[in-house]
Amino acid sequence: MNPFSRFLIYFLAVARHGSIRKASDELHIAASAIDRHILLGEQALQTPLFERLSSGMRLTAVGELFYAHANRWAKDFESLTHQIDDLKGMRRGRIDILAPEALTRVFLPDIAACLKQKYSGIVLNIHIHDNTELVERLFAGEGDLAFLLDPADLRDSQIRSILSFPLGVVSLPEHFVAKQSSVRFSVCAEYPVIVPEEPLALAVVFKKLEAVTLVNPRIVSGSNNVQMIKSLVKKGLGITILSYLDVIDEVQNGNMAFTPLTGAHVFPLRLALAHDRARPLSAVARRVADSVEAEWAVLCQKMV
Repeated sequence: MNPFSRFLIYFLAVARHGSIRKASDELHIAASAIDRHILLGEQALQTPLFERLSSGMRLTAVGELFYAHANRWAKDFESLTHQIDDLKGMRRGRIDILAPEALTRVFLPDIAACLKQKYSGIVLNIHIHDNTELVERLFAGEGDLAFLLDPADLRDSQIRSILSFPLGVVSLPEHFVAKQSSVRFSVCAEYPVIVPEEPLALAVVFKKLEAVTLVNPRIVSGSNNVQMIKSLVKKGLGITILSYLDVIDEVQNGNMAFTPLTGAHVFPLRLALAHDRARPLSAVARRVADSVEAEWAVLCQKMV
């Protein structure tokens, strides 16, 4: 049973497609019925929600606002049904997780495997976006949980946990830097450097270190993809600055070396597990969050 009015269902479909005809095809409802309910809704609100153009339907400013709230209402109801299912003893559900690309290789696959073993009925949807977009998408209701790298403003977020990863110079194992117990950022002026570029969180970190240390790195290449950066290091093009999170597997396999970065202005990369403070977590989301924190404990052991 869907508790939302037909108007809300029709409105969301038309807004998604920008077309009454396409909404009609999706919902298998006559286009005239959809149009009538949209008009009745606009009359009740005393304002138009769509501009009716020859090319289709375009949301007005009020329509955009209504669409954002309608999406959140739909998401909240879905969360409620998950909680009801859980109270009824059902071992199933669905959860949407927002995460940056940096977690796709060394962290999220382990989480997914762990959850599959514990809760085989839970469907885990993982949405990868630029780190800079994650908070906005979380508040828009696109995810239940979000992994945020070095979050700047968390006033409206509820933080479950924060894990810190040291920064370091990543090089080939035979490189001179790999023989050191630690190095300063000034080493980037001595050897060719592959620079992390935006939207990677480390791009901001690298620029800050440049500014405060007044070091002029010997830049030979740059990339906005961690895997590409590591591939360039493996080819011998130079060294780079990454977090230990980025190279756990390679370091443990002996394919790459990680030398901790020291200095007054060097801070670890923080990874936060957060959810929207305004939307309580469902029972399924709480289970997932608990499993994530357990996996973090295992990850901490790897960093020792």
